[in-house]
Amino acid sequence: MLVALLGLGVQQSKAQLDFGVVAGMNLSKADFKNVHGNLDSKNRVGWFIGPKAEFTLPLIGLGADASIQYSQRTINVDSEDGAKNNKLNTFEVPINVRWQFGFKSLAAVYVATGPQFGFNIGSGKIKDIEDVEYKTKNSILTWNIGAGVKVLKHIEAGLGYNIALSKFAKYTGTQESSLKSNTFQVHVGYFF
Repeated sequence: MLVALLGLGVQQSKAQLDFGVVAGMNLSKADFKNVHGNLDSKNRVGWFIGPKAEFTLPLIGLGADASIQYSQRTINVDSEDGAKNNKLNTFEVPINVRWQFGFKSLAAVYVATGPQFGFNIGSGKIKDIEDVEYKTKNSILTWNIGAGVKVLKHIEAGLGYNIALSKFAKYTGTQESSLKSNTFQVHVGYFF
């Protein structure tokens, strides 16, 4: 009986690696710098989906998570003359340090932060209301901050905010101008 209890303790103290899938909603706002005319981008909805892996150390709850997501953001460029709809299609790779506390078998709360690397797979262009083309960059860097809850070891729900660290598009005409985009995210995940 003592050997069985020791074996159970060793089994529970092993680090845990979980795999699953995550999907959610993006709410993006583009910030223009040095643009011609009066341009604005209000918050626009997009979505993302992809596989996710999570590694957690027992007892202290410290770990990491990473995923590969297909993401589609909508950037609507508004001016006094009207609006133009643009889609930004990317593969996103968020890598977060994560601290989880609570009863993992029942419910646990987590906080996470880390970089997110985005790779453009779309047309490579965004147009403003006057059909001025902004060339999108091949890669985008943001920083994630998030929190959420994991229930019954399998279901996760969370909120996050991506802070733009790099420009995602620029125009080099008579005056250089650029665009950055911060994104609010809501997600759900299922771990197998």
